[in-house]
Amino acid sequence: MTTPIDIDVDWNTMDDTGLPWTFLDEAANPSKIVPGAFVVAGRGTAVAVAEVVDVDETGVVHLRPVPGSVAENLSLVGRGRPA
Repeated sequence: MTTPIDIDVDWNTMDDTGLPWTFLDEAANPSKIVPGAFVVAGRGTAVAVAEVVDVDETGVVHLRPVPGSVAENLSLVGRGRPA
């Protein structure tokens, strides 16, 4: 079973924040890409659950991958950051 990707990201793209980044228009459903949300991100075989750290006014999205496999973390997807 393949898990649908919420946002395409090249995990090797890091900027001065030290976090991987992509553009909001790379999301399947941009309304799901909000700070604190957990999403499935990546491309090809490099897929992970990630927390959306921020989305700036130009549409740049910073992501923080969650350690572990997608299967281990899939229950986080669609949720916000735990209180």
